[in-house]
Amino acid sequence: MSRLILKKIVYSMVIAATLTGCSSVGNKHTAMDMSEMSMEPIKVELTWSPAEAAVHQEITFEARITQGGDVVYDANEVLFEVVNTADPSKKLELTGQPDGEGKYTAVGALEEAGTYSVTSHATARTQHSMPTKPLTVKP
Repeated sequence: MSRLILKKIVYSMVIAATLTGCSSVGNKHTAMDMSEMSMEPIKVELTWSPAEAAVHQEITFEARITQGGDVVYDANEVLFEVVNTADPSKKLELTGQPDGEGKYTAVGALEEAGTYSVTSHATARTQHSMPTKPLTVKP
């Protein structure tokens, strides 16, 4: 009988220690302050230049991010994914760089003529947006 009581005491101590370790007393982690976060969705305007691209020609891809009409300068990540619609294994992935004016750009060139699907993956202010547009590359 004493072994059973001893086991119960040990189990109770383990459970108490586990619960104490998981409590927030003395925890230096802080919760995310959502008071300044807008729930308005981010909007991404995807463009590129030149509008009509040719094989091996440099193309500047641009994503302009706004939220509630205000420019977003602090995006966590902006990626451009350019996929050949005839052969999805042929794709180009570029990382957008901020220009300081709320635009994120990347430069790349495509090696084959055809139709491509351009998607900008923009992550900002706890939100993600993925606008997609078609791009035709001429020979």
